[in-house]
Amino acid sequence: MRGPDAGSPGLDASSSADLDAGFELAPREAVGTMACGNGRLDPGEACDDGNQRDQDGCSRDCRRIEPDFACPMPGLPCIYQVKCGDGVLGGSERCDPPSVGHGCSLACQVEPGWVCDAPAACHQTVCGDRRTEGAEACDDGNQIDGDGCSASCSLEPDCTSGTCGSKCGDGLTLLPEACDDGNQSDGDGCAHDCTIEPGWTCRADAESPPAELALRVVYRDFISFPIGGGVRHPDFERFGGMGVTPMLVKPVLDPTGKPIMDGRCTAPGITPLCPYDQQLTTAANFDAWYHDTPGVNIPIAGVLRLPRTAAGDYIYDSGTMGFYPIDGQAWTLPPAREAPAMADATINDGGLHNFGFTTEIRYFLQYRGGESLVFSGDDDMWIFLNRHLALDVGGLHTRTERTLSVDGNAAAWGLTPGGLYELALFHAERHSAGSNFKLTLTGFAPSSSACHSTCGDGVVASPVEQCDDGNTLDGDGCSHDCRHELVIP
Repeated sequence: MRGPDAGSPGLDASSSADLDAGFELAPREAVGTMACGNGRLDPGEACDDGNQRDQDGCSRDCRRIEPDFACPMPGLPCIYQVKCGDGVLGGSERCDPPSVGHGCSLACQVEPGWVCDAPAACHQTVCGDRRTEGAEACDDGNQIDGDGCSASCSLEPDCTSGTCGSKCGDGLTLLPEACDDGNQSDGDGCAHDCTIEPGWTCRADAESPPAELALRVVYRDFISFPIGGGVRHPDFERFGGMGVTPMLVKPVLDPTGKPIMDGRCTAPGITPLCPYDQQLTTAANFDAWYHDTPGVNIPIAGVLRLPRTAAGDYIYDSGTMGFYPIDGQAWTLPPAREAPAMADATINDGGLHNFGFTTEIRYFLQYRGGESLVFSGDDDMWIFLNRHLALDVGGLHTRTERTLSVDGNAAAWGLTPGGLYELALFHAERHSAGSNFKLTLTGFAPSSSACHSTCGDGVVASPVEQCDDGNTLDGDGCSHDCRHELVIP
């Protein structure tokens, strides 16, 4: 950084000749005649700060404003100001000189998505490269939401215990945080400890939602069509049904965050509670649906991408091609223990696919009000919010659509406005012929703090402000928009 005492030859008080090289000084008598140092801007003066000294912004003869200074108000000290474009970092500059589109803005600030290791050495940050740089709060080597580090390399809340815990840098402002802009950097209004920096105002920013949600998924493949010594799982490709069978699982998750089988519909027979006959077998068999169980299932990590629509919703839709995310994987790989089955061409694409799998997705919701979720598909689907069963579309059934409106049951599920809660989705594809999956999330987009410097608070807080004299009046040397202005008495 270069300041008024940076030690350049031109700032040596013992040598006014060096200081004013190339400039013809007036004789001292002329200075007296011109009354340099009286605090008024007389004819022939470029400035008058009330003294006849060099190195303070206004030269000793009042004829020249010294480099890197502004002297907006006669009679007051001149202001040392940083000059963007001089190749030297100073004040709030983060890079210099500007290189628009290559990392350094016209205001000598690092452009979004870039990092500058030296004044003029900038390179783009790459979320997913395992290097945490620039505005990234984390980088775990992928671009997936719901795994602790989001698809945009912001921290995420920890919901592993059921109660979500927020941390500074996850973009969610929860007490005792005063702000959270999704990073742990200083100088942008929200400090590394999520306190608001002097001269800034921060509020929730709902105007810049992500273009998509990339939800982390765990698929578990089961054997539905045994070959090569494989053994069919008792709950897959065995039962039938044409509609939803409710309450196959208990209304709350177990301590590990997994669904618990209720016990109904585990024996043959049509009853009022089991209108589509038997649906399940035993609790042990059901537990394997969502627990890694060697020899029974093969877990596969995946991503479900929900692009944002013009209306602001996030939607994944398998469409007419069907929902077959693990084709050519797991039990169907050599030495194959499961054969693929043909999809119904009137329902999907008529091709061979790997049927018989479950889907587990975990995400989070900061409850603000107005959130909703719509599921359309087959087969079983249970969604838990804050570990309470919020949407029950269980059993073997054809494509079925159900809507979850959060507000209607918020109190029953223990939700309070502003609180942070886990969303856990459990799905199963248990019968061949067709597989469909459509998920719509409304109001689930995370929002971070947007911070802006406050002109008129007496603190020069950002590159936008050249000065801040504690008011927003013009004519006093610092304008209403905190820019230097020349005032002539």
